[in-house]
Amino acid sequence: MDFAFGTEDERFRAEARDWLAEHFTGPFAALRQQTGGHPGEAHGDMAVRRAWERELGTAGWIGLGWDRTDGAYGNRAATLTQQVVWAEEYARAGAPGRLGHIGENLLGPTLLAHGDSAQRTRFLPPIARGEEVWCQGYSEPDAGSDLAGLRTRAVRDPGEGTYRITGQKIWTSLAHEADWCFVLARTEEGSQRHHGLSFLLVPMDQPGRIEVRPIRQLTGTAEFNEVFFDGAVARAEHLVGGAGHGWRVAMSLLAVERGVSTLVQQIGFAQELSRVVRLALETGAAEEPVLRDRLIRQWAELKAMRWNALRTLGSAQSPAPNSARPTRDPAPRKAAPDDLPPRSADPRAPGSPGPGSPGVGSPDPGSPDPGSPDPGSPDPGSPGPGPRHSGPQHSGPPYSGPQDPGAPSVAKLLWGGWHQRLGELAVQVRGAAAALGPARWTASRPYELDAFQRLFLFSRADTIYGGSDEIQRTIIAERVLHLPKESRR
Repeated sequence: MDFAFGTEDERFRAEARDWLAEHFTGPFAALRQQTGGHPGEAHGDMAVRRAWERELGTAGWIGLGWDRTDGAYGNRAATLTQQVVWAEEYARAGAPGRLGHIGENLLGPTLLAHGDSAQRTRFLPPIARGEEVWCQGYSEPDAGSDLAGLRTRAVRDPGEGTYRITGQKIWTSLAHEADWCFVLARTEEGSQRHHGLSFLLVPMDQPGRIEVRPIRQLTGTAEFNEVFFDGAVARAEHLVGGAGHGWRVAMSLLAVERGVSTLVQQIGFAQELSRVVRLALETGAAEEPVLRDRLIRQWAELKAMRWNALRTLGSAQSPAPNSARPTRDPAPRKAAPDDLPPRSADPRAPGSPGPGSPGVGSPDPGSPDPGSPDPGSPDPGSPGPGPRHSGPQHSGPPYSGPQDPGAPSVAKLLWGGWHQRLGELAVQVRGAAAALGPARWTASRPYELDAFQRLFLFSRADTIYGGSDEIQRTIIAERVLHLPKESRR
C-alpha cells in the first residue's frame, strides 16, 4: 500500500488546519486535551463538549470514513489519507477527545454494514450532526472477555411490538451522558454461548427502567459506569441484523474498533512520549543510562507499531489476486510523516505526531474480546454468512478489516504493554516528586493528580480492557498458530 500524502491531501490539510484555528476558540478552547486523557474521560463541561460535537457536525467533520454507497448523511467524503490528515491536525490543535466517537466510529460503520435503510436514515444523520451520543452495552460482570457468556435478556412483547430488556452491563463509557446504547442481549430462551443473541438500539432516557451508576477509578474520575436494565424498552424495528444474529453484528463492530483504531490512536501516543522525553531532559533524568535506554526503546517500539499498523491496513486494502489494481495518483506525493519525535538540533523539541484519530484512542474498556469461542462458533476474524462488514470507505479497495485474523490481537498486545510502560516512565523521570500532587490537600479537593500521574494510573488497565493479554495470546495460539485448544466445560 502506498500510504503517502499527495497534493489533494495537503489541500485538505490546509482546510482542516484553518477550520480548527477559526473554530477551536472561545469556550471550546477550555477543552484542550492534556496528557493522560482518554476518550471517555470526564473532562470539561459536558454542555460545551456537546456543543463542540455539533460544531464539528455542522462543518461535516463527523463520519469522514463512512461508506457512501447508499448516499451521504451530512458528512464529507474523505480518502483514507485525508482521514489521517484530519486526525493529525485535530491532535495538533489540542482539540478534545470526542464525545461522539462511539456513535461515529463503532455504530456508524456497523449500521452501514448490517442496518436496514430505515435504521440508517433514522440514526446516521443525528450522529453526523453531532446531536446524539451513544454508549456500548457489551461487557457484563460475568461476561467480560468471554462475551458469549452474557446474561442480559430481551423478551419480545408481541402485543406492543417491542423488546423488554433486563440485565446489567458494566464498564460502559459515557453511559451517564449517552442518549442511546447499542445492547447485545439474549433473545432466544434456552440459548447458550453465541447462539440466540441480538443487537438492539436502546434509548437511555427511561427513568425507572434504566439506572446508571458511575464507577470511581484510581484516577479519581468516573468515566465508566454500571448500567442496570429493568424492563427497558427497545422497539422491534431497532433490532439490527435480525433476531438471533447479534453475534455476527457484534463481531463486525469489534473488527472496526480493533482494525483502523490501532493506527489512528498512535498520534496521541507520540505526543505523550514527546512530553515524557521533554520532562526527562528538564529534570536531568535522561542522563541516567538505564532510563535513557528505556526512552529510546519506547521510541523504537512506537515506530515499529506504526509500521505494523500500516502493514496491516495495507494488507486489508490490497486487491484480490487477478483483480484490477487502483490507479496511482500521478501527482507528486509526500511520504507520511513519522508519528515519533524526529531528530532535531534541539533535543528538547517536541515530535511531530503521525496518523491518529481523536476520540478513537484505545478501545473502549467496555468492549470485551470475544475470547475463544466454542468449537463451531463463528470466527470473529471471518465475515461468516450474511452482509460483509466493509468498515470505513475511501478511494481504492474498501477496508474490510485485517486479512490476518491475528492482526488485531497482535496490535492490542503491542500497544497495551507499550502504553503501560510509558505510564511507568512518566513517573520514573520525576523521581520522588512523582509522589506529590499538583496542589495542596483540601477537604473539598482531596485527590488532585497531574497529567503524568493520571497517565500512570489509567494505563495500569491497558493490558486488561479491550481483551486481556491472556485472551489475545489465546486467540493467536488457536486461530493463527492452530495450536490445540484449551478444554472447555
